[in-house]
Amino acid sequence: MKRAMTKASRGRPAERARLRTLIVGAVLAATPAAAEPSLVLTREPTPRSLRMRPRVLAQAPSLPPRPRPPMPVAPTVSATTAEPIEGLDGLRDVTQPVSFSLNLGYQVDGARPSGRAGLGSPAPVPGRDYSTLRSYGFGEAFLSTRGVVYSRLETYFALRFQAARKIVTDGVDATGAERDVQVTSPIATWFERSGYEFRTGWAEIKDFLPARFGLQKLRVRAGNQFVYGPWILHLDGLYATYEGPTLTASLYGGPRHSDYTRDQTERRPVAGGGSLRIDLRGITNAVPIAVTGEYLTLTESDETGEGQVDTELVQVDWRPRRDIVVIGQIRGVNGELASQRIELRTRYKQVTNFVFDVTRRFSGDWRWDPSLVTRPTQDLTEAKRYLDLGPVLPQLIASARAGTLIRENIDLLGRVAIATDTVENDEPVNTFSAPYFELAGAFEVRLRRQVAFGFSVLSRQTVRPARLEGERILDEHGPIDELPDDSELGEEGFTELGTTLKMTLGARRFSAMVEVYGRNTRYSILYRDPIAPLPETDVRGGGRFTVDAWVGQRIRLFASYDVSSALDTSPDINGYKSLRMTLTGIY
Repeated sequence: MKRAMTKASRGRPAERARLRTLIVGAVLAATPAAAEPSLVLTREPTPRSLRMRPRVLAQAPSLPPRPRPPMPVAPTVSATTAEPIEGLDGLRDVTQPVSFSLNLGYQVDGARPSGRAGLGSPAPVPGRDYSTLRSYGFGEAFLSTRGVVYSRLETYFALRFQAARKIVTDGVDATGAERDVQVTSPIATWFERSGYEFRTGWAEIKDFLPARFGLQKLRVRAGNQFVYGPWILHLDGLYATYEGPTLTASLYGGPRHSDYTRDQTERRPVAGGGSLRIDLRGITNAVPIAVTGEYLTLTESDETGEGQVDTELVQVDWRPRRDIVVIGQIRGVNGELASQRIELRTRYKQVTNFVFDVTRRFSGDWRWDPSLVTRPTQDLTEAKRYLDLGPVLPQLIASARAGTLIRENIDLLGRVAIATDTVENDEPVNTFSAPYFELAGAFEVRLRRQVAFGFSVLSRQTVRPARLEGERILDEHGPIDELPDDSELGEEGFTELGTTLKMTLGARRFSAMVEVYGRNTRYSILYRDPIAPLPETDVRGGGRFTVDAWVGQRIRLFASYDVSSALDTSPDINGYKSLRMTLTGIY
């Protein structure tokens, strides 16, 4: 039937339309008559193709940018300041009227004998020729006051003392009489006998004048003190200084305090001098120049036997940019040009620094102390004084060094220096002014800010007149026709290496360091002994171990142990050793 209807519908379009009408009518008839359309929603429509927009919070109106805080300024501290200073916990409280510090220590020095003979001498006998072990105690005390008795008064005192046991043995004098002979210490130190030494002590008064003309910036210090001028001077006298933004001036005077012996002679040299500094940057930044002039005089004394010495110094400090500093200096002695120096400092990207320095020294300069100058009529054969390196010779020294920081935990340092003498043909020469070339470098690596490893190397090659093998002095009987020149004596060069390992747990808590070093020195050989040849090189090494620990914030414990290897130039001993322990209390 279905197949018949399909065929009929295909053939008759009118009948097909009539059939569709009958079907629609039948469906409508089957619908209940009471079902009327309702316009009330019974559920919320949830279309799947739409998404709700997120809720947007109301934004607050934009505020103006906060002003940048000013750079911190160092606090002005005085004895009357009551507020505590941030960052000084555990350190010496400078607001307290009285501060006291005491160091107590004990040291042991030793030298182990090898039983062999020395260079040109028989084997020393321990206990008679030198002591194999020596111990001594020492201490230092520091006291300072602020505002005691008078609110504008400050004082400072430093005392050093030691207790050493003198080691003696039986001996005879020049007449053959028996007497006690002091045994030499294994290591040469200044601890030869017990006693004390007053290092420094002064009283200073400031802000005691009215501020009407800026006189409140004047301060006066009297007592045993150190003055920094053309030379670091230790004197017992008076020091007055005025410090302003543009003008700084000072005057000082008094007997010189000898630092090389405890005995102060009755006729010590009297020192006097002053300085004047004008900084134009205190007026305008357009002229970044500061000019300094200094003067120092020392009268004749019993210590040196030489006449009065006058020293003048002029220095110019020019800073054209923030990262560039140029310093020029000229110094004279007794009206003659003694030294010239120019220095350039610059910086690149805040972490790399460069320093270039050129110094020229003339024969009119002092030797190593302003009271010891070169006299043209000096006898070169006279006995040398302690630390006297002979007459000063003209010399030119140029050096350059650079340092940088890599990744905030690697420090690099390099240095190169060249020295040459400018001696004329008619001037004498000595071994201490030989030309040389020096090259050095170092680096340090820090791990997690607690462990650091460092390494350094230094090499200096000295230029000396070469002496052939046939020109060397032979050990034979009879007089020597010609002695070598002083310029041929001394070392030909040396190279030294050093490494350090540091560990720290924080400032004023605990730290330790291990240091190992070695040095190889080559000497110019002018004397030849076929039977007992002299060493042509000297290889030595050593190490140091230190421990620094704080017990709380007031007690510090420090210990160091030093040891050296055997010395080729001292075959009679196998090396030195030293142990030092100190206890420091701060109150």
